[in-house]
Amino acid sequence: MSLKIRIGTRDSQLAMWQATTVQSQLNALGFQTELAPVKSQGDLNLDEPLYEMGITGI
Repeated sequence: MSLKIRIGTRDSQLAMWQATTVQSQLNALGFQTELAPVKSQGDLNLDEPLYEMGITGI
């Protein structure tokens, strides 16, 4: 059985570049990988400031 490492990342240009860099390094070591783009609530709602969304940890 071969396990695949899923790399969760935002889909911004910088985050994707970072994730693909990690992915290529893991692949070079023989691991199977898959990128899993993630959209946060702040990514989806661009009309409201984060502090008004009631999101904790920002």
